[in-house]
Amino acid sequence: MRKSLPVLLLLLILLNLSGCQSRKETAAAFKEFQNEITGIEVYATEKPGEEPRQIINLVDRQLTQRFLNLLGPLPKTEPPPEDWKGKKDYLAFKYNKNGEIAVSKRYPFWHQDNAPGYLELEDGWHQVAAEFYTKLAPLAEYTEASSDIDPQDAAFLKQYGWTIFYKIKTYTGRLPDKFIHESGEYPVSLYYAYNNELSRDVGLDITPYLGKTVTVNLYKIEEPLPPFMEPRRDANRAVIVKDGIKIIGAWLDAGRHDAFACSLKGRRLEEITGKSWGEWVDQYIDHQNPQEKLISQMSPEKVIETYYEAINNNDPRTAHATETRRRLVSYLFRNMDNNRLYNYSYATNDADEIGNITRARIIRIQPINDPATAGRDDVKKFMVEVDLNVRRVVTYDSGRRILFFTLRQETPTTGWRIDTIGTGP
Repeated sequence: MRKSLPVLLLLLILLNLSGCQSRKETAAAFKEFQNEITGIEVYATEKPGEEPRQIINLVDRQLTQRFLNLLGPLPKTEPPPEDWKGKKDYLAFKYNKNGEIAVSKRYPFWHQDNAPGYLELEDGWHQVAAEFYTKLAPLAEYTEASSDIDPQDAAFLKQYGWTIFYKIKTYTGRLPDKFIHESGEYPVSLYYAYNNELSRDVGLDITPYLGKTVTVNLYKIEEPLPPFMEPRRDANRAVIVKDGIKIIGAWLDAGRHDAFACSLKGRRLEEITGKSWGEWVDQYIDHQNPQEKLISQMSPEKVIETYYEAINNNDPRTAHATETRRRLVSYLFRNMDNNRLYNYSYATNDADEIGNITRARIIRIQPINDPATAGRDDVKKFMVEVDLNVRRVVTYDSGRRILFFTLRQETPTTGWRIDTIGTGP
């Protein structure tokens, strides 16, 4: 038995090494396989001398062909300038070789924003169209990007001048039971209420389908969002909601941090409804909710006190009930995985924010004058000194902090709510 142990150990080592070997690259030159390419890989290095790390792995053949068209004719060019300030990454290509998928070597690929890139092939440097990597880069996030596009969706969007580039993801889920938002509730109802206004601008309405299970297709589109979305025009996405094969909702979307964009006609909520945000959202608030009534009667200072009392009592719902609806909907998109329509709960952000606070004690609340809001009766600003204990250091440690609160009367009936909290006035 003892004699067999070294043999077993040697066998295990060999098996382990075989599983850890680096990827095998073929020796074929680009010109030999360029008409057989089926996929694209991108490798990046954070620091000089590091082993390149794969950040994009495109395997969809039809979508690959679209990117190859963007790659352009690859004209010969001089090498990149010696003082290159852009990225120095690598491209590799999957291709069909005798019925099997082979992978090329990694070709140096230098690129920068809004400018042509450089690709070093066997015969020297070639120029790459700027649009190629601008449109390829999102695939680092959109790992399930697919050419599986519903023809009905494509035709519907095309009526309004929008062309699907690829599908990001398909979801199946249940619509909220109602559009009305309750005090402190996570604002999914407001997400759909808002986007239903955009849908109604093109003759659709999800209202009859509330509470039903639907299919949602999230697409990347080719055209940039309208000019008023600058500088986020390239965050261009379209959402199609379907009940079976019937399209019941559709709108344009801008993804992470603030997904609310516009209707397929390029019109914003205010233009469609003729109402400001506050006037519009007021109709979707349950004003009879006891907590809603209670907070609506509070002074601005009392709202701030209630916010920290709730945090101190581990009561996040009440803490969020002291915030404006505009602030609440920001939690839908803040730090969102871009493969989603919205974050699924407050927990995504609360874990590093109010959920990280174990104790909160207000030391003082002091009104401050801001020339930018002088003469306005619906906005008040305060300097708040608070003593906090935190579970772990995220952006600050335990101890006293000076914070600046903006409170706003978002609607005529909801009283004061916290609109912003910052570290500077």
